[in-house]
Amino acid sequence: MNIQSLVARVRSILLQPRDTWSEIAAEPASVSDIYRNYIIILAALPALGMLIGSALYGIKIPMMGTMRIGFGTLVTQALLTYAMTLLMAYIMAVIIELLAPKFGAVSDRLQGLKTVAYALTPVWVVGVLHVLPGVGALLALLSLAAAVYAFYLVKLGLPHTMKCPEDKSLGYTAAVFVIGIVLGLVLNLLVAAISGAGNYRGVSPATTNDVQFDKDSPMGKLEAWSKRMEDASKQMESAQKSGDSKAQQEAMQNMLGSIMGGDAAVEALDPDKLGSFLPETLMGLQRSGFSAERNQAMGMQIAQAEASYSDTHNRLRVEIMDMGGAQGVLALAGFAAIASERKTEHGYEKTYSDAGRMVNEKWDDAEHRGEYAIVVGERFVVKVKGSADSITTLRELANALDTDGLEKLKDATSG
Repeated sequence: MNIQSLVARVRSILLQPRDTWSEIAAEPASVSDIYRNYIIILAALPALGMLIGSALYGIKIPMMGTMRIGFGTLVTQALLTYAMTLLMAYIMAVIIELLAPKFGAVSDRLQGLKTVAYALTPVWVVGVLHVLPGVGALLALLSLAAAVYAFYLVKLGLPHTMKCPEDKSLGYTAAVFVIGIVLGLVLNLLVAAISGAGNYRGVSPATTNDVQFDKDSPMGKLEAWSKRMEDASKQMESAQKSGDSKAQQEAMQNMLGSIMGGDAAVEALDPDKLGSFLPETLMGLQRSGFSAERNQAMGMQIAQAEASYSDTHNRLRVEIMDMGGAQGVLALAGFAAIASERKTEHGYEKTYSDAGRMVNEKWDDAEHRGEYAIVVGERFVVKVKGSADSITTLRELANALDTDGLEKLKDATSG
């Protein structure tokens, strides 16, 4: 079968399956013919798509980020996936042959292989879309649709290839698919174990360095946090063995910084610089009080600036806090996509994400008091609280501050 014939067969099985199945069942062929002319070519599409797409764009994992895998591991995984697909096709042909008598069909391994090869056409064709970036959700939907259509093709094909009675084709198809799904899961786990792509700790031919997440992705940050914890633990053990009190104190500070998910060496901004983000006038409200300070404990610094704003209707307090060395706590909270909502007799409290920033708001209808806090740059906490007409007033005041300018300082240190 040449390329033109291959394309024609793909088109016909997808668009005219009823007529095509009778033609497939009647045409002379051998196991090697089906593999050489069809399976070997079509089954390579998903493996090639995943290899190229993963090498160019990484593997995007929901809520985790983009994972990078070494090219050697990707090639190994692609080859193993391809080999397992070729093997799986033959195993499924044998299963179709063995199940045939139970559904009044004729046991014929060659016809079983024809059923598998041509019914899986939509799955293999859709698999090539792995080469495209940013189509995860669409690909998932198309893959599901392809699997459903493959189920339909098997049901449609069995009466032709295996001489199965029409009224038993549905049960026959269901039995084949259930066994196929179980075998597929087992073979996928085997591929992951051998290639190392599914083993983060590298208990396989792949090394830990062969699997990497983008450093700015949520999983990348968590990975860096784990590494800091490991290093801090080793430093603590070494300091305890040395008996050096100064070394033990430094190790303790480093450990605390690691536990907080940040870096103990990060210095908070100068209080005056932080205070510059609290203007004399904010949405028509006059500033009536101001304070700024920076504190240090266990080697970590936290700076805070506060100001009062009021008019005849609103009495509010605005705070900006620089978490400094403890900023990692906010980063981990953000990556975890913390969200909650609680209703009370007179109001509510909820936490959610808004344009990539974590927000917490509280409101009491009876007292017309509330609090609106937003995390900026995974380091600064901007909070507006007090008496107001509504939570909207608090939200607008917080957004009226130069939060974008504050975010630009997320990597800055004291000064």
